[in-house]
Amino acid sequence: MKNSEREDKEYEGKKEFRECMKEAIKSSLSYLKRKFKTEREQIIPFLEYDFEIDINKRSWKTVPKSRYPLASFVKKNLEEILKLAEVAPLIDFMVKNEFHKMIEMEIKDVERSKKFLGYNILGGFLMRYVETVGGFNYDENTFNNLYRELEEYIYTKEREIIVVAPLLNFELKGIEKIDLGDFIIRRISEDEFKMLLSQNALGEIHSLYPYGGIFETIWCIELKVKCPSKRRSEDLTPRIEKVITALRLFKKGSIHYSAILDYPKVWKNHWGVSSHGGGEIHGPRYELTDKDIESLKAFWNKFKSLNAQNFLDVAIRRFNFSYERRLPEDKLIDYITAFEALYLQEEKELSYRLALRCACFLGKDGEERKKIFEILKSAYDARSKIVHGKSIESKSFKKLLNKLNLNLPELSMQVEEYLRESIKTFLHFLQKSESHDEIIKEIDEKIITGFD
Repeated sequence: MKNSEREDKEYEGKKEFRECMKEAIKSSLSYLKRKFKTEREQIIPFLEYDFEIDINKRSWKTVPKSRYPLASFVKKNLEEILKLAEVAPLIDFMVKNEFHKMIEMEIKDVERSKKFLGYNILGGFLMRYVETVGGFNYDENTFNNLYRELEEYIYTKEREIIVVAPLLNFELKGIEKIDLGDFIIRRISEDEFKMLLSQNALGEIHSLYPYGGIFETIWCIELKVKCPSKRRSEDLTPRIEKVITALRLFKKGSIHYSAILDYPKVWKNHWGVSSHGGGEIHGPRYELTDKDIESLKAFWNKFKSLNAQNFLDVAIRRFNFSYERRLPEDKLIDYITAFEALYLQEEKELSYRLALRCACFLGKDGEERKKIFEILKSAYDARSKIVHGKSIESKSFKKLLNKLNLNLPELSMQVEEYLRESIKTFLHFLQKSESHDEIIKEIDEKIITGFD
């Protein structure tokens, strides 16, 4: 069959599906309206709490609402709805065109297929419709909007999923959005806020007042993920973690994320929320401005395409672990372990070699190289004291810090910055297809032959 013939056939199919769906919906609404009128006295309204969000004030409050359980009423009466004469053409059309296969359900028995499609397609549409309208009157605009979503869901082979990760301890300054193609940094929408709050997944300690609270988190990462299946999706955590790692490497700041929220772009028949912690965060706030956009784009384009080697994976993993630590001495242990993965192989005089290579790798002149060398050699010695049980209050530990004229948090922050720059510089060399051994060899040759 030619493409033009296939497109014409699909167009006619969609046209017939819309007409059948419209008649089925009108008939079902009329039936439900009559049924509700006779049973209204038996149906008890229930009190639910909705969230009212004020982004500008960064506050939320719960709003009590009394309403009838309309979706439940539809579900209760679906058996009778499926027997209506006006509904039969819709069910027959969906069975004939194998809609169950189009939404990836393998059902061979015709009667089971009819029931499944009636509940899943017609029932799902009706429940969303009555909740949107708030009753059983037919509204053309509501029908059209929902039908467009349903049609795209059924006739499109793959499914686009919106993935959202709320960013903790983060601020976008002077701009409303950053679009890097693979991901977007933007404000969290009201619907997303409501879902996150309902699941206690916003990831921060709220200052509460009766029936509401205030929050700091208003920004998120958004990914658009193409899923080849309508019913199965991948683990989305690695994708979010990669973006978070890139942001942490790009510049300093204690950026975290609290959860992963995902939902279909169209026909939002499910919302998924997986919590990834939160609470008290230690470290400076992470900020991006319009001045960061171009350099962030350039860094992301390099970082996303790189197939990191094992030594760099270890370094990056330890770098990320440090963001979960509260104490600077614990951070220092992760930093030095990461430095060892970058700069050392199976060698002796480890602290000396590590400090010397890093100084050569990062230092722009003799004075800066000397400073890096002294700080990293001392940091290595400090790590050794910590892991071997030496108290940070001991005379030898304080002597080490006094020599640098730094306290422990300052030393930790300085080492973090050297690690960040080291990883980024290794990423640059790996883009030129150099191996770990080749990079280390270049550094050592540079030390031997001189820095000029």
